[in-house]
Amino acid sequence: MSDVKEIYLETEIEPNPENDPDDPEEKTFVARMREIAETALDTIKSEVKKEIEAHIAPVEETAANLSSKIKEEVAATVQRVHDQYETEREELFRTELEKEVEAAVEHVHAEYKTERDLLLRTAAEAENTKKRMETDYQRKLKYANEEILEGMVPVLDSLEAAIKSATEKVETDDTSPELVTFSEGVELVHKQLLTALSNHGLTPIEAVGKTFDPYRHEALMAVASDEVPEGEVMEEFRRGYMLHTRVLRASQVVVSQGSTEAEVNEDSNDTDTTDEAE
Repeated sequence: MSDVKEIYLETEIEPNPENDPDDPEEKTFVARMREIAETALDTIKSEVKKEIEAHIAPVEETAANLSSKIKEEVAATVQRVHDQYETEREELFRTELEKEVEAAVEHVHAEYKTERDLLLRTAAEAENTKKRMETDYQRKLKYANEEILEGMVPVLDSLEAAIKSATEKVETDDTSPELVTFSEGVELVHKQLLTALSNHGLTPIEAVGKTFDPYRHEALMAVASDEVPEGEVMEEFRRGYMLHTRVLRASQVVVSQGSTEAEVNEDSNDTDTTDEAE
């Protein structure tokens, strides 16, 4: 705390009990006292001012230094905050940008996957359609001559009938050489025609000696036989033909019922059973 100066003013005043305020001398005394008081007051003011200035100067200097340091610290703090804000803002921007890029990539990848799946399905459907059309085309091409070959079957029947008739006549004693030659010529034409038709997929169905096949054989009758097993084709009335894997015409055949003794035994068994029931 600052020291306080004491200022002493010494004046010589002679007491006069009978002082008259209107006395000129009294007025002069008052004026002198006022002057002395003003001089003392000015001196006090000057000393106080000096004292104040002496105490305030270091404070102002300190305040100036503190203000400068505070300004520097504030500026440094502001710069640090600004740098941190810029860094955080840059990191935030980078993070948001990365998220947006990742989302865009995922969206593009999803669209690409969807389009790829659609293209693959379309390609698969197109390939299946192509294969189906090729199969249909090959099937239609394979059986395109079905009507023509079906019309040729009666021709083969006629040739086979002619061959059979000529063969029967050749086997007799009164056969002429011309008939034999004709029969052989007809057989040769039949073979050539059958070979030519087989190149287009027409093949005869084997029937005699084969097990009866309802898809290839048409049973006209069933005959009991001791020599031919049951269910086997005994005789062929009309030959059947296949067009590749399709039956163009079924063979008309006679099917064996099996041994006659078995039928007799079955009949006797049926009779005995009937008698026992009666």
